[in-house]
Amino acid sequence: MLRFTEQQQAAILANRREFNARQVVLAANAATAMVGNAFPLPKYFWEQIDRDSVEIQRDILVVFNDLAASVSTPVPIGIVHHLFQTVSDSGEINISLDGRSKAKTDQPVYDYHGTPLPIIDSTFSFGWRQVEAARANGFSLDPAARNNANRRVAEKLEDIALNGDSKIVVGGDQLYGLRNHPKRNTRATGVTLNGATGPQWNDEIIATLKLLHGDNFRVPTTLYMNWDDVFYASNTDYSTQYPNKTILQRVREIEGVREIIPASKVPANEIIAVVKRRDVVQVLNGMPVSTRAQFRANMEDDYNFVTMAAAALQVRFDAKDQCGLAVSS
Repeated sequence: MLRFTEQQQAAILANRREFNARQVVLAANAATAMVGNAFPLPKYFWEQIDRDSVEIQRDILVVFNDLAASVSTPVPIGIVHHLFQTVSDSGEINISLDGRSKAKTDQPVYDYHGTPLPIIDSTFSFGWRQVEAARANGFSLDPAARNNANRRVAEKLEDIALNGDSKIVVGGDQLYGLRNHPKRNTRATGVTLNGATGPQWNDEIIATLKLLHGDNFRVPTTLYMNWDDVFYASNTDYSTQYPNKTILQRVREIEGVREIIPASKVPANEIIAVVKRRDVVQVLNGMPVSTRAQFRANMEDDYNFVTMAAAALQVRFDAKDQCGLAVSS
């Protein structure tokens, strides 16, 4: 899950405090006894929104949160196109005892590649009479609308982490995900995993890891797989020769498998292998999932809110197009 930076926290808190301050002024300037329709929102109202948001994210953002926990990078909210650099090899290596280099010099070639950083949002509202009724009843507002907004934003974050979004293009660079990035290493899965034998699972995992080996990534790797496929592997014996060991236990012993994470949004029979390092993949953090109140000009205006996040997955590669991402599907 993305963590708020100090600047991001300050921006959200400032919005909420400013909103409450405006409600006080609105009520004071209104020649009416119905002051409830300009009532500031109490602290525990925001705490409830934030708590529900975290619970929904834990349920939905399996792939996104796992990557965000280890390879997230804060970026300014104003950045819409985040660039990274690839550099070609240049010059020669020289070895000597006196340190006087005789290696030929050469100018490396730099290229820049970009990832769009979109803003994802969903809105919800409460009528001013709903808010007044809630104030008179312990400020208990029905959570369905706000939970729906949180869920829609969370689902889209998980979707763009896996599939990107072909509509988001900046400077010729499209927003890609793990499953469709053009530099990923690919192969076809040869069996239906939910029903395959232990040795067949073993072969599929090894073949996927070898794609990474071919790009010189011989390091511990995280595998994202379909939840039902992993559930099958966790409840099926590897073979009759190993009656006390499941398929999942056995494949986790393969050298190079760091962890296998089940995710409901990963399609069946698919294996996504990722080297979780910032030179391979980053979650760009412009703003974690947060809810802000919008401006109210009149006493009878609705209480409108926007749940938003600014984040994207950036898959990196080098000048030789070597990439620490492999997909069997």
